[in-house]
Amino acid sequence: MNSKNYATDSITKPNILFLIFDSLRSDKVSGSGNNSITPTIDFIKENGVLFNNTISSSDGTILSYAGLFSGKHPFKTGMRSAKLTRLCETTSYLEILKNNGYNIYGCVPKSTASLEIIPKFENSFESSLDFPNVLTDAGKIILNKLETGMKEPWFCLLHAMNMHFPVTKPNGFETEKYGENNYEKQISAIDSWLSKVFKKLDLKNTLVIITGDHGAYIQSLKTDSLNIDFQDKAKMQMKVLKVSRKVPKSLESIKLKMFLARENFNRNKKLKKIKDLNLKPHEIRGLLSQRSNPDRFLFDEKIRVPLFMIGYKVNKGKSISQQIRLIDVFPTICDMIDISEEGNVDGISMYPLLQDKKIEDVVAYIESSPAIQIKTNDVIGIRTNRYKYFRSRYDADKDIHLYDLKNDPYEDENIADKSEEMCIGMEKTLKKIIDGFSLEKVCYEEDNDKKVENVLKKLGYV
Repeated sequence: MNSKNYATDSITKPNILFLIFDSLRSDKVSGSGNNSITPTIDFIKENGVLFNNTISSSDGTILSYAGLFSGKHPFKTGMRSAKLTRLCETTSYLEILKNNGYNIYGCVPKSTASLEIIPKFENSFESSLDFPNVLTDAGKIILNKLETGMKEPWFCLLHAMNMHFPVTKPNGFETEKYGENNYEKQISAIDSWLSKVFKKLDLKNTLVIITGDHGAYIQSLKTDSLNIDFQDKAKMQMKVLKVSRKVPKSLESIKLKMFLARENFNRNKKLKKIKDLNLKPHEIRGLLSQRSNPDRFLFDEKIRVPLFMIGYKVNKGKSISQQIRLIDVFPTICDMIDISEEGNVDGISMYPLLQDKKIEDVVAYIESSPAIQIKTNDVIGIRTNRYKYFRSRYDADKDIHLYDLKNDPYEDENIADKSEEMCIGMEKTLKKIIDGFSLEKVCYEEDNDKKVENVLKKLGYV
């Protein structure tokens, strides 16, 4: 690839390629945490911009979508858990682009294609798949669209599930050369696919955005003395998912009991394997993470994602560590392509940062995604450049967590009990954000709600 400066103002409406990789963690594509082979991502870093401190609104896809595509905090949209089919006084940015002459193409999971925030794509016949994978079906669809052409100006959205649990070992990338575990090997495989994408792009009139909807725990740990990998059963887990999809609705309660029993068995096996090891809190929570965990605490592994931009109006080789949020992405895009926004949003344009200008630090509102079938300890909170604070969604005096991200980047020590004044201040900031809004307001239609819920269950959500 040629290292050119692709910044230009020569066209009015650039094409936009928007790539979302489900469960993509920031630390795994930037800095010392990158153990994958990523020449294409390195090319993007050298010729575009990396926002390496980007915070998702939530630890799950649905609420992350709520923030990303509305520019609002999720609770202001009426979107909650599976009930995300009817927006409350909210316009999707994809509709805004459509109303400004963009032709909208895409390929997304069926669990998100059912949502009202995603409009009908021009290529609707191929736009939704059970488990979009860039190495197979979804990758071919996007490459074909770039090859055969789309009506300009176009916006093309891909949401790939390569790193969504259970993470399998990608064909052709099995050896440790490509990563220490399945997750890192998938990143190497994705990077290889991205190289094919960039060969088909004219970056002078195309803006490319690459990000994750949220992060994920990686059930693997390798040090000089340890090598623990709980991802090695991924293929078996995929088979279990496929079989479970065929279970009739009349047996749903039995299936749930069997699932919880299997989860409990697996957790006990893990505990037995690590009980005598001197592991740190963040290592333990990563290894013991399971879909049935009741605690939905918002550690950075789950909400900190990378954000790359390259192409139209993007300066060469810039890394920005100032905290931004996924709710800021579309306000930034609209600023860059000179489209006026509609209505009040919480996100702001980060385009000034690309122009070497200063903006005030932003506070990120965060909330956990509740389970569909089991009771969970849901939390809400805020993250600043320095601190993370979250507590029970329903009781401000329960599950209080406070972390000093500068001195404790892995969030191993909860300092809430030692920093009562700081907690009071953070709670005041949180209450200012949610003031006047109901955290439980949902807008949905029962039939559509059930459709979304059924699709999520097929993907393994409980």
